[in-house]
Amino acid sequence: MIDQRDALFRLLQDDDPATLVLIKTELANRGVAAIPEFRLLLGSATPAVARHLRDVIAQIEAGDVEAAFGRFCASFGPDGDLEEAAWRLAAIFFPGDDFSRQRALLDHWGKEVSRRLRDAETEIDRIETLVEYLGEDTGLHGNEEDYHNISNSLLPEVIDTRGGIPISLSLIYILVGKRSGVEISGVGLPGHFIIRHGQNFFDPFFGGRRIGLEECRNRLERQRLSLMPSHLQPVPAPQFFLRMLNNIRVIAEESDPPLAAKVAGWMDLLR
Repeated sequence: MIDQRDALFRLLQDDDPATLVLIKTELANRGVAAIPEFRLLLGSATPAVARHLRDVIAQIEAGDVEAAFGRFCASFGPDGDLEEAAWRLAAIFFPGDDFSRQRALLDHWGKEVSRRLRDAETEIDRIETLVEYLGEDTGLHGNEEDYHNISNSLLPEVIDTRGGIPISLSLIYILVGKRSGVEISGVGLPGHFIIRHGQNFFDPFFGGRRIGLEECRNRLERQRLSLMPSHLQPVPAPQFFLRMLNNIRVIAEESDPPLAAKVAGWMDLLR
């Protein structure tokens, strides 16, 4: 065992970067079962070797998370859990993080809205109480300055920065609504995502501002489209999830082609 350890340490001290990549790839191919052994070796490794071992562990964990995410996409049905999908998607980019802080903050927002709803007398008062809290008090808003940033599509990042794109912000409104007993649905207008409660529509990207059918119609006319009843229907969970993934794929096509290819594969599984 000691001889194997020493041999491994010598390999990870190689000065040739290409050789190191091959060695670390070979170690990572041992899979999840090898992680306990690698963690045990950290205690007796030099700083440089320990750094390489941590890289290998991270590579294995990332691969395991991606494989699990693929299985999740393949099994995601009409009643799929969008919140779970969002956390799992974020775990691809932040392996090992359980997002407990952001989950707790989301719960806190739900409790605060529930408390405020005690003073809401009508159904429209209820939704406007939620919208006002998220849009004004927490400061959720559209990230217009850095719109094409993948972080805008990741739930924990949007919770932390309070900035995102229409669909990620809409998801937060839906999740807080679920926690506080206010039913909210996502509406996938072509080119823009909004939310609805009953026959009332709101735009989370612009602070939860209430919008009417005329504004929805005008948005589509600028794209040379006509507003159809189907445009205003709640988006089923698989289509919602698919649109979340597609936003990342489009951004990654230029900046990170391998990531774009992975996301396209997950989209195929989801379909």
